[in-house]
Amino acid sequence: MKNKTRVVNDSLNPVWNQTFDFVVEDGLHDMLILEVWDHDTFGKDYMGRCILTLTKVILEGEYKVCFPVDGAKSGKLNLHLKWMPQPIYRDA
Repeated sequence: MKNKTRVVNDSLNPVWNQTFDFVVEDGLHDMLILEVWDHDTFGKDYMGRCILTLTKVILEGEYKVCFPVDGAKSGKLNLHLKWMPQPIYRDA
C-alpha cells in the first residue's frame, strides 16, 4: 500500500503532520518504507529513505522515534507510530 504526503513548498525543514492508516498482514515481518523526495520546478529528486520493522511499535503500542534518512546528506524523519489492532470476527 502506498500513501503520499502533501508537498511542502519552499522549506528546508518541512513539517507534514499527517496521519496515515495501514492494514498490517504480518506485523512481525512487514516493513514500513518511507521515501523522501524533493519536488522542484524541474521534477522530483529522490533524497533517501527509512526502512523499519513494526516489532517495537507492536510491543509498545505507541512509539516516537527520529530516523536518519539513509542515502541523504542530511535530514531526519520524526515519526509517531501507533499500533491499533483490530479484532477478528469469526463465524461460530
